[in-house]
Amino acid sequence: MRNLTLRQIKIFLSASKHLSFAKAAAELHISAAAISLQIKEMENDIGISLFIRNNRKVALSQAGEYFLPYAQRVVRALNEANDMFDELRGTEMGILKIGLVSTTRYFFPLLLVAFKQNYPNIQIKVEVKNRQQLVELLRAGEIDIAIMGKPPRDIEARADAFATHPHGFVASPMHPLAFKTNIPANALNKLEIITREVGSGTRYIMEKYLSQHGLSPVVRMEMSGNETIKQAVIADLGVSFVSLHTIGNEVANKQMVVLDIADTPVIRTWHVVTPKTHNTTQAIEAFRIFMLEKAEGILSDVFLNAPLN
Repeated sequence: MRNLTLRQIKIFLSASKHLSFAKAAAELHISAAAISLQIKEMENDIGISLFIRNNRKVALSQAGEYFLPYAQRVVRALNEANDMFDELRGTEMGILKIGLVSTTRYFFPLLLVAFKQNYPNIQIKVEVKNRQQLVELLRAGEIDIAIMGKPPRDIEARADAFATHPHGFVASPMHPLAFKTNIPANALNKLEIITREVGSGTRYIMEKYLSQHGLSPVVRMEMSGNETIKQAVIADLGVSFVSLHTIGNEVANKQMVVLDIADTPVIRTWHVVTPKTHNTTQAIEAFRIFMLEKAEGILSDVFLNAPLN
């Protein structure tokens, strides 16, 4: 159980209480798909099923029954820790240096507002970079914590998943494929693609998708920044692959559509990353716990019901 997280334990307890992933999702303000994914990751990590699934009904397995009191004990200990943090709030907690991949800047202010309500005395400094640059900042100890998609493997770091992260191909409403359905993946070979720069996590995910499907579309432009790419797509200069967490306004304003291409959206995961070589301060731990406890609920409220086209 080396990879088990407190967030997963709370999801397990909610699902155990309701014996329904949908009701657990409603209680925790996340999607039922996210509940199912987290339970499955727990079961894969433990190596045994915690629930018996029968159509849409679930019940605790024998292993789940045995695990339940241990999970409850962990949450009680967490609540005691939260009580300790409550006592410490209101005192100076220092400076927190946070690194963000550029796609997070579309939602991070919402998270920061909620965090500052609980910890008004923490001073926040933010660096916005691409994934490769953030890894270098973590390695150099120049940031305390990073918010990114794919966690680094070449440095000693703790990476905790806190939310799902969908990606897809987008186009102008004037594009010939804009409102078509069930578009095969090989249609991309006939398109001109606008892509992020080398070192971008979004580009890594796109290249992995293209490789898995044996695709080789024409890369028309390479741009370092979501805003420039979005303006190019809106101007109908080509199709691009983006985080769907970055285009809510453009889709709502009918400036852009998400293409219904096979095997998309590609679902990845947001992670909060802390270097193991870094001294963990009260401010770092407070922010990490906040992200694991609150971030997915905030993101779901903003993006869960966003239209795709």
